[in-house]
Amino acid sequence: MDVNSMVLLGVGLLVVAAPLELGQLAFAFVGALCYAALQASRKVTRQTLQPSDKIRRNKLPTAPTAYREGSAKPFVRKSEGAAIARQTKREENPAGRQEYRQQSSQPVVAPTFNANSFESQVTELVCKIAPSSEGDKLVQDIAAAVKKALKNLIPEAEVMGFASGDVLLGTAFAVAIPEVDIILSANPSVFVERLKHRASRPLPHAAKLDAWKLQKSMLRACTDELTAAPGFKFRRSAFKGSEPKVTLMAELNGRAIPIDFSVNTITPLHNAALLTECGQIDPRAKELILLVRRWAKDRGISHAAKGHLSPYAWSLLVIYFLQVWDGQESPVLPNITSFKMSSSLLRKQHKEQRACATAAADTSATSVAELFKAFVSFYSESFSWRKESVSIRAGKRQPPSMSLPLTIVTLSSGASEVALSVEDPFQPRRNLSESMTGVTVGRLYEELVRAKTLSSQEMSLSVLLEPWVPPERETLAADAGHDSEE
Repeated sequence: MDVNSMVLLGVGLLVVAAPLELGQLAFAFVGALCYAALQASRKVTRQTLQPSDKIRRNKLPTAPTAYREGSAKPFVRKSEGAAIARQTKREENPAGRQEYRQQSSQPVVAPTFNANSFESQVTELVCKIAPSSEGDKLVQDIAAAVKKALKNLIPEAEVMGFASGDVLLGTAFAVAIPEVDIILSANPSVFVERLKHRASRPLPHAAKLDAWKLQKSMLRACTDELTAAPGFKFRRSAFKGSEPKVTLMAELNGRAIPIDFSVNTITPLHNAALLTECGQIDPRAKELILLVRRWAKDRGISHAAKGHLSPYAWSLLVIYFLQVWDGQESPVLPNITSFKMSSSLLRKQHKEQRACATAAADTSATSVAELFKAFVSFYSESFSWRKESVSIRAGKRQPPSMSLPLTIVTLSSGASEVALSVEDPFQPRRNLSESMTGVTVGRLYEELVRAKTLSSQEMSLSVLLEPWVPPERETLAADAGHDSEE
């Protein structure tokens, strides 16, 4: 029995033996002392455990990692406190973050053309940016190099490569928005076993991870292996979206090609299927998709990590326009259920409708340049962002489906606005504009109006594709002061 117990026993005997009034007083006094001692012990316990608990959290071997540009080793991702701070920052700036101009060691310039007319320049550009056999071979060589670099980690995996344009043609924002997608595919059960028995930084509890965390864990492990191998350099990561990926620079055959690497993703496959199918139905459709995506990339409105529409979403915008545009007697493209390859992914096929659409497309004479003018005019003037949705499954103008969540953004003025609704045909409940902000919605509409004005004036394609440069902070501050004075 320790000293404290002996004291309490003595006080208890005193209370029993003393008169009633004295016993009540002593009982109250003892109760107050016990309560004070209990509170003091809790405070000491918190002070004692807090440092060790912090150390324990920082030393967790399974903590998720992220990557910094130019860093060879991963570092621990920001804590929950930082996440709360970011959420508070978003609430303070609901319109989204404004991009500002930064100094570049290699400034990009607008492309030049041999042709003089806008239409001839479009034809010249489309020939340049179309996928080539040499570029396709390079993509397959990169996929083979990735598989070789990952053979010790996961030899069972299949590695596929897809190109959305000519990968040999360097463009503005090429690293931010690569033309090449490399996908590693394997059964999730294989991921679990490989992560559990990984030589460096094993993940013993991999079997307890949900599908999304398992996918990200495997992506981090693959990135570690690739950046340790010769020929691959890390550039950036994007783990916030529904399909996490990392951007790498692949140095192969004397060329440095930016690539997006992901694990068990399906969007690049869908994108490649739609692009191929559009080219088979009507070559102009594929050419318009390539032209629009190049324009959106050069003008800085195709960087999904910054809250803009992704290149895949831009492809859907083009396909939908060609389905509903009334500038011809019949649509350039039919409903997606008439696409042979894509409809097989949707488990639907309508070959008769596809044959009719192909025949109708052969009789059309509208050039790609004219289709581009009609495209920017359609989305800047005719299409109702609030009342319509881009749905290539429906293939007709109609309100958003009840199952499609709307993207509501806050403008810089504080007003709320509905962003462009873009339905993923393979996941109808997913709105591809879900990451847009008030700033990016404003930029999108601004670029559509600019393209409509320039193309209607038959300006040079070089002017239209002039790489967008963010404004300087000083310029924005001066404009804000001028507006307030007015």
